[in-house]
Amino acid sequence: MISLKNKNIIVCAGSSGIGRGVVAVLSKYNANITTFSRNIEKLNLLKKYIKEETNNDINTVKADLSKKEDIINVVKSHHNEYGDIDALVMNYGDPRVDNFLKLDMDDWDYNIDMMLKSTILLTKFAADDMIKKNDGRIIYITSMTTKNPLKDFAISNTLRSGIVALGKTLSIELAPHNITVNSISQGYFYTDRLKDIISKRSEELNKNYDEIMDNIKSEIPMNRFGKPEEIGNLVAFLASDLSSYITGDNIQIDGGAVKSI
Repeated sequence: MISLKNKNIIVCAGSSGIGRGVVAVLSKYNANITTFSRNIEKLNLLKKYIKEETNNDINTVKADLSKKEDIINVVKSHHNEYGDIDALVMNYGDPRVDNFLKLDMDDWDYNIDMMLKSTILLTKFAADDMIKKNDGRIIYITSMTTKNPLKDFAISNTLRSGIVALGKTLSIELAPHNITVNSISQGYFYTDRLKDIISKRSEELNKNYDEIMDNIKSEIPMNRFGKPEEIGNLVAFLASDLSSYITGDNIQIDGGAVKSI
């Protein structure tokens, strides 16, 4: 039985999409959650929804994952509200999807800050707390592009793979402190991000939206898209004591889309 009662967890980018699904599931298990995004309206709606669904009050902060000072403020808010960080769930905004030759250095700089540097900084804060307790969970939500790079996903392919490599390194270095570090490589989940990708493909190929959607589903053995809460279920397991001997892994949750071993 999963129990996250009295577990203090930071979930990045939790106001919509996969992050929102993760927050919803962790709240169901009574975790103490701090989450943040740039959109205060979405955060307010999330806070209201979680209270209605689980009777759990979550701590929300308006913050930009690409800004160091904002991340520091999130950690301060979490410490003030709950105390030390027991689990960190790194979830991210959406990097630009486009041909490598169309990307400029501003695209790379922003996403390096938003994805890679934020992971490094938040992991340092979390590890400091966890080492004091000799216990902790660090979870990076990445993408199936870490195992199966996709066309027009140069930023995602590159940075998420780097994050998985960081996680593997940290799983070795932090193991003596009873801290586990794992990555999740999710496949196609029906979020606004996927809808945008389908719409873009539809325009490029001059095909109907539903046709593109069905083509993608046909590549998935389970013939459907995932639900954000299904990633939330995996995160809840990895954040719990039930996963105490799992570390350094990059776990696929993709309905069988990635065929490599």
